[in-house]
Amino acid sequence: MGQQTSQPKITPQDRAIYQLKRQRDALKQYQKKLTVTIERETELARQALRDGKPDKAKFYLRSKKRQQSVIESTYDQLGNLEGLIGTIEFKLIEKDVLYGLEQGNRVLKTLNSEMSVEKIDRVLDDLEEERLRVDEVSDMLGSGLSNSEEHEVDEEMARLEREMGVGAPASEDVKFPDAPKNIVEAEDKQDTSDPQAEEQQSEHPKEEPLAA
Repeated sequence: MGQQTSQPKITPQDRAIYQLKRQRDALKQYQKKLTVTIERETELARQALRDGKPDKAKFYLRSKKRQQSVIESTYDQLGNLEGLIGTIEFKLIEKDVLYGLEQGNRVLKTLNSEMSVEKIDRVLDDLEEERLRVDEVSDMLGSGLSNSEEHEVDEEMARLEREMGVGAPASEDVKFPDAPKNIVEAEDKQDTSDPQAEEQQSEHPKEEPLAA
């Protein structure tokens, strides 16, 4: 009988690398989905401005800003995971690998529980179908924005309004009708008459010639 080839033994190092790659791939999928959702929210904000609903437009922008912050954090975590995969030597960086796994699990749990794409899509679909209480929903999705992020939202809102031509109309100069020309000329002639000559004429009336 021929000797059976033994299966390669899966080491703890192999398992760690496998888990890291799974987390990396999952983070990439979330990034793609959130990027699509962000682009969609930008267009929905434009449409809301076209419809004359600035509160609804600002809700979309605040939700977009929150998701951008989540994407930035996933990029940082993704960089850490890829760095560990590329340079992994389990005995030397075992603690870093375990820390990376813990951080990856924490980010994934946050995405699943608070910012899942499915949850965002449901909220956006509801907003498109019916009028919701915008302030309440905005507080729900927009909570956690820093003052600087709120300022960025206001700036983007103002930029979109300028692009869409939304805002107070520019004040127009009020043009009054021209006065009738004949009245103006008559007033000018009256003003230019010599008052002293008129007074002398009234004191010395013109004498009529005597009859022959």
